[in-house]
Amino acid sequence: MQQDLSEVGKVLEPHEYSMATVLLDAAKIFKLPSIIKKAGFEKAQGYSVTEIIRLMMLLPFLVLNSVNDWFTSHFREITTMRKDAIYRLQNDERIPWRSILYGVVTRFQRLVNPQKTVAPNSALIADDTTDARTGFHIENISYVFDHVEGRRGTKLGFKDLVLGWFDGTSFLPVDFSIHSEKPLRGRRRKVQYHKVCVPGSPGATRRTECATNKIDQTLAMIKRAVKHGIRVRYVLADSGFSSKGFIQAVRQIRHQAMHVVCARTSASMSTKALQSTPRRS
Repeated sequence: MQQDLSEVGKVLEPHEYSMATVLLDAAKIFKLPSIIKKAGFEKAQGYSVTEIIRLMMLLPFLVLNSVNDWFTSHFREITTMRKDAIYRLQNDERIPWRSILYGVVTRFQRLVNPQKTVAPNSALIADDTTDARTGFHIENISYVFDHVEGRRGTKLGFKDLVLGWFDGTSFLPVDFSIHSEKPLRGRRRKVQYHKVCVPGSPGATRRTECATNKIDQTLAMIKRAVKHGIRVRYVLADSGFSSKGFIQAVRQIRHQAMHVVCARTSASMSTKALQSTPRRS
């Protein structure tokens, strides 16, 4: 549930700062236009990608759940942009969201840790969460199991898999993917929307990942993070990742540079997991 951000406003107002000013300053510090250009995407006409993303960044700070909420509120007066411009960007399978996010992460690293020091409690944290939706027409939507709610935890929606980076002080999301679990059947499956994407585009890649095993996808994310220069001591994950194969695969990355910490599932499994992880000398 979104929180009321009025307390943040009280801190900013005496310093003559607004939410918009803070975000614009952040965009300048992080060199957002440069990141987007380096990611390899530029619009040929209309509002620039940078302008649209800056506007989208304001949504959670204004406690708005969607683009439609923005344009049906008094905040619509902030810009002359129409909501169709944002929708077109969101639906464009050519937008390299993953590359843009890694550009922000890389810039963050340079700002806060130019010496590239690896904190003793630094970690990559993998976790999945249920993204409940309504409507059988949504592309690749499926039934997913929410273990938090037990036997009644089956819902219509997706599983969002996120890899976060903790550098000992700050936490930052570095990668993500969306997954289906139990597919719809019969008539419900026939009415699902299906978009034909440009082969090899970021959107086409996302659709392939949707059917990928979450363990394999997490390993791919960790390898990608390491490739982008992220260095940590540990990989943290819940009990769903605590298999011997996962632990061994992580240990093989960067010559056993990262240790694995998983939530406990059972005494026997925990013992096996610990036995498969070489101890520090």
